[in-house]
Amino acid sequence: MVTRAQVLAYRAAVSGLSGTGSVLLTGVQDHPTGATARLATALRGAADGDAVLVHSVRAATHLHRSGDLGLLAAALRVDDGAELAQQAIGRFGAEIGSGFGAAVDEVAAVMRDVMAGGVARTKGELSGAVSPRVDARLAPWCQGCGVHHVQDALFRYATLQTGLVIEVESPKVFRFRASGGGGAGADDVDAARAELVRRFVHAAGPVRPTHLATWLSLAPAAAKRWWALAEPDLTDVEADGRRGSILAADAPSFDDPPAPDELRLLGSYDPLTELADRELLVPDPAARRQVWAATANPGIVLWDGEIAGTWRRRTGRGRLTLTATAFDGLPPAWADHESVRADADVIGRFFGVEEVEVATAG
Repeated sequence: MVTRAQVLAYRAAVSGLSGTGSVLLTGVQDHPTGATARLATALRGAADGDAVLVHSVRAATHLHRSGDLGLLAAALRVDDGAELAQQAIGRFGAEIGSGFGAAVDEVAAVMRDVMAGGVARTKGELSGAVSPRVDARLAPWCQGCGVHHVQDALFRYATLQTGLVIEVESPKVFRFRASGGGGAGADDVDAARAELVRRFVHAAGPVRPTHLATWLSLAPAAAKRWWALAEPDLTDVEADGRRGSILAADAPSFDDPPAPDELRLLGSYDPLTELADRELLVPDPAARRQVWAATANPGIVLWDGEIAGTWRRRTGRGRLTLTATAFDGLPPAWADHESVRADADVIGRFFGVEEVEVATAG
């Protein structure tokens, strides 16, 4: 049995906050594009020069090590759309069913041809070039756009198989370019999926297949099949009255993990929250609704490894204000704490602002 405090300290360490772990093992979500992933690595003082943005987990934009693109392409190519959770693919997945993998391959083949000239393209430019050249069933009418185009999740999954990476030009403009690597078939599918499961369990353990399903937007039965590929490397533990699995090799790391830094600021969609089983990380339901908001998630304030509040940013007249909302209070003069000031400076540089103020709401 391990305590909740041990779990929180372990996760902080393996995510690179208080240990030598790396968030790039599982990737870092970037939402909106260009706004969160590299901030997460910067706040950890981690180098990400060889990392690239791609559509990967849940077809969402994530920052990954460039050397992992082949593994990701192999693991995340799904043959049957019914294996994907409905919220990830909508009715399209069920409608196309066992033809989903072939559809991804068809779209990827056209993408590869379109991008062969080496010219980077916006999503609209790439979709406009690809959509007329694929089976009409793969490019349904989009009421919002007023055109026929490749179904969005299918388009995103295909960019990974094509080996396309994302380059951010501005907060509103990004382009796809060919990476020269990755692509389908680069790794054995079962081996790649087992490795992805191991990485998830290493970063987020103790967890269960249902947590893997949420992370990857898989149907429950598919998540259990993926889980079984890595099961020989797992062992069960109990934490806070819940049973879950960790990597057997990680068991000693739960015994005496490094103590988390006293106070920290982390950005929105940080791996510490996005890989988590939310009930264990934030037991209070009202606080959970603040951390995982209905629309855009806020940043978080960590106090001794616990999420003690959230923060949002506002920019005006060359000044960035980070306003925190505490759940049960924060220590006196917390905003002037050395680590808080250091994190605020990193956040300010990331958003191109020199003057940063940290304040408490109310």
